[in-house]
Amino acid sequence: LDPICNRADVELSDYIKACINISSEQFKAELIATVIVQQLQVARAAIKCFEWRELGHIRKQCPKGQKGNKKPSKPCPRCQKGFHWSNQ
Repeated sequence: LDPICNRADVELSDYIKACINISSEQFKAELIATVIVQQLQVARAAIKCFEWRELGHIRKQCPKGQKGNKKPSKPCPRCQKGFHWSNQ
């Protein structure tokens, strides 16, 4: 805006042309958030499951690796009294 502020022959259209690329801080923040979300989606799609070598998830979230409610093969490491998970 500095180049046109000090001129006497400035019209409204000149101000509009000068301000066309200026946007609000909220708009800029939303634009940055959109770009970050898109980049995270691309990065997440590139993740491979360590167990099955499939894209899009990690071993902990693997749908094939779900064994249901299988009992542990060793006694509880916390109480040493039973064959249950330590968080139960």
